[in-house]
Amino acid sequence: MPKKLSSLSVFFPAYNEEANMPHLLAETFEVMPKFTRKLEVIVVNDGSQDKTAQVVKKWQKKHPNLKLVSHRENKGYGAALKSGFKAASYDWIFFTDADLQFDLKEFSKFIEYTDKYKAVLGYRVNRAEGFHRALNAKLLKFFVDALFRVHVKDIDCAFKLLKADIIKPLKLESDGAFVSSEMLYRLKKNKVKFKQLPVSHYPRKWGSSTGANPLVILRAMRDAFKIYWQTKVGRLKEGKW
Repeated sequence: MPKKLSSLSVFFPAYNEEANMPHLLAETFEVMPKFTRKLEVIVVNDGSQDKTAQVVKKWQKKHPNLKLVSHRENKGYGAALKSGFKAASYDWIFFTDADLQFDLKEFSKFIEYTDKYKAVLGYRVNRAEGFHRALNAKLLKFFVDALFRVHVKDIDCAFKLLKADIIKPLKLESDGAFVSSEMLYRLKKNKVKFKQLPVSHYPRKWGSSTGANPLVILRAMRDAFKIYWQTKVGRLKEGKW
């Protein structure tokens, strides 16, 4: 018998994931109930222009513990994560992307560390993505480590398990790709210790990613510098810089 959490909120930020959604939800309701006594599943539809929301509504007829949170327009990955954290109501929160590039069964090794850690982070051992997105990720990691010294293996890996009481009080500002880095930075400031575990990463079968857009990394760097400057000014005012 696998270890079970007391309660778990699982959420997926989604943008134009109509083709992936049936497979994702089928896998979720097959796998995730094995690891928790109480489960809720949340899809954050970030202004999708396809039928992502309609697919979720169809599945809600069979699964009353499935929630749909919709943005009227596309607000960005950070905004989707913040909506997911806000909508989550259980003790633990797990999120991953809706693109089927991760295997939910690997969640089983994450819960083994929940007695000692409140943040269990995945890192991709075989990043299955294009050159431009991989380059963007390396640039962002270098930039974030230089400014904030977070120093985790895979800052933007979308496979994270967090205790609700450490993440829900955070006031995250970024609405874009910097949000994962900002979250880890603020958790580190709160002296939260991270457990990092390897996860598999698979090529996307359906749909397209927006992460290779160079504007994504530029916005992330802008957000990073903004928060860095706010932190520096705050420390100066406190006489700690």
